[in-house]
Amino acid sequence: MKLIPGFLAVLALSGAVSLSAAAAEQPITVLIDQQKLNLSSSSPVKDNDSILVPMRPIFEKLGLELAWDAKTSTVTASKEGLSIKLQIGSKKASVNGTVKSLVSAPRMINNVTYVPLRFVSEATGNQVSWDAKANTVAITSAVDTAVSTKEISALFDKYADYLNNENAKGFVSLIDPQSPLTAIGPQLEEQMAEYDTKTTIEQLNIIDVQKSEATVQTIETSKKLGGAFMLNSKAEYIYSLTRSTGSTQWQISNLQIKAIEYSLPEGTLEAAVSVPKAEEDLINAVVQANFEYTNKENLDGLLSTIDETSPAYTQTKQVYAQMFQVYDLDSAIESSKIIDYTADEASVYLVQTTKKLSGPALPDSRSTTVITLKKSADGKWKLFQSYMLKTEPLKP
Repeated sequence: MKLIPGFLAVLALSGAVSLSAAAAEQPITVLIDQQKLNLSSSSPVKDNDSILVPMRPIFEKLGLELAWDAKTSTVTASKEGLSIKLQIGSKKASVNGTVKSLVSAPRMINNVTYVPLRFVSEATGNQVSWDAKANTVAITSAVDTAVSTKEISALFDKYADYLNNENAKGFVSLIDPQSPLTAIGPQLEEQMAEYDTKTTIEQLNIIDVQKSEATVQTIETSKKLGGAFMLNSKAEYIYSLTRSTGSTQWQISNLQIKAIEYSLPEGTLEAAVSVPKAEEDLINAVVQANFEYTNKENLDGLLSTIDETSPAYTQTKQVYAQMFQVYDLDSAIESSKIIDYTADEASVYLVQTTKKLSGPALPDSRSTTVITLKKSADGKWKLFQSYMLKTEPLKP
């Protein structure tokens, strides 16, 4: 009976030894900016509280050049603005001439020079973290904000230049090939052929920048210079940028429109627009019908005045269906003017008033909009899109 506990203890000890050996055999993985560092057959090793890694791959991956002094067994790793010196067997190192203490000294293992990973990473301005469960060291390269700002500014300089010089291919080259935004190429070429505009980036703010990702806010203006009729605009965008490892070229991966304001090109209201009387009457009639159906809360009638291919058709249907359930409103055209006309497209400058007859709190207002219309194959004019210029409360 006395042998059994001893036997169990031996088994337990054997198991502990086996588990410990298995854990020791698990290689240490080094990730630099989420990419695994290829260390071939020279795996990192633990030395007390330090992890030592082969010198050459870690230094080269971090962008440093190596110099080896065999007489003094000294390694010098350098790049612009940085010089690191370590000596085999010494717990003293220098960074740009300043002496630093090391927890573990560099050493030779199987004729390979090993250096303390944490010191090297931090000396180069990078962040280091250790995942004991995964046996993984993760190094995140430091971001030079000044350099990144310069590179991102260069991207948006090209952005404005390509737009203003109507270089659609150049503009698409600024987009991350993995982004669905690359599909805008053909549409952009069509717009550049139809419109002549000037884009100006009024403000550029870098919200966040990492090694391979950045978020940028811009305030941009677009002004009509010539070509087909269009409104001027001022918009706030949020861009997501990406760049591949080792590249200095940022690319656009996504964007969001946070806000947009429209305005009339200078002289639009004063310009004379030639419109055949019959077409003018048809255009004015469909705009008037749109208001009458709205006041009667006739959704089907309202939708009959809107082009079904309009990008806002479905949203308009939903909004007005909800509005008719909640409010009773009276909308009226205060003034209108056709400010652009072609055989199948027209734009109307419209000032309207909206007064609440019943429903929850809603201030009476005066709105100024530009409505675009399209003429269908059967000769009917229909509303296509509406652009709000301004709105203000009506004075009692």
